[in-house]
Amino acid sequence: MQLNNPHISVIIPTYNRIQYLQRAINSVINQTYTNYELIVVDDASTDGTVNFIKENYSHIQCISLSKNRGAGAARNEGINIAIGNFIAFLDSDDEWAPNYLETQLQYIESSPNIVLSFCSCIHHKKDGSIKKFSCKPWLAYPDLTYHLLSENFILTASIVIVRSKALNNVSHFNESLKIGEDKELFLRLFCLGEVVHVPHYLVTKYSHSSNLTGDYKLWVKETFKLLDIFFSNDLSKPYKNFEIEARSHNAMRLARIMWHEKKQTLLALQMFMKAFFISPNYISQHIWKKLRKI
Repeated sequence: MQLNNPHISVIIPTYNRIQYLQRAINSVINQTYTNYELIVVDDASTDGTVNFIKENYSHIQCISLSKNRGAGAARNEGINIAIGNFIAFLDSDDEWAPNYLETQLQYIESSPNIVLSFCSCIHHKKDGSIKKFSCKPWLAYPDLTYHLLSENFILTASIVIVRSKALNNVSHFNESLKIGEDKELFLRLFCLGEVVHVPHYLVTKYSHSSNLTGDYKLWVKETFKLLDIFFSNDLSKPYKNFEIEARSHNAMRLARIMWHEKKQTLLALQMFMKAFFISPNYISQHIWKKLRKI
């Protein structure tokens, strides 16, 4: 780790994750690439996180917020003091493979027009199952922005590295979002330049019962708030013709998740009705495609 002239700034936001934080920090310290600075932002934890860092990692920069403000705000505080040419985010309950930074850099530095790179990941779910996510963009969409408006193929901010200059042009994370603040930022970044997928499984993501995405009604609310924010931004003008379909598609996606994965029957039906009322034509075409496969 180099603090004088780091090429990459690594930012770990954390809130009451002391039981996982050491794993995340050690996965950064064990990187094969060493020209980075590590910034941990404690979002007013009550579990002794700050003292733990001071006692065990005195060489790490640690910012302690006076009140809990959310992951987006914590990341923004880290960005404000970061001096690297690139910014890498790592959630405090996730971990990187030792060659994560080295491999990501090979891709994002391959062209000055690339503003963001993201890799594939392995997801350890709450039920103990493990699933690989290639996070590979689908060719069915005209570009990555269309795809991200429809599907969450970037599973976590932990798989992303961003060019600092690009990040400084888009006002950082929107702190009003409790869920999806990373996706909303990535949508804006996608509009600024090229994005590259790194086809390697370099990150392990862990889900816990305390994750905010377990609050299903909040998840639904924040999904559509995210779309409201993006489509009110001037950067979204090239995608205005896709807004109705994006809203309907997201409602349908949530209906599918709530029905099959979360067993939230009533919420699933509400989302299906919402999808239909937003765009009856889109949903009719979607159902017809499914029926043709039977």
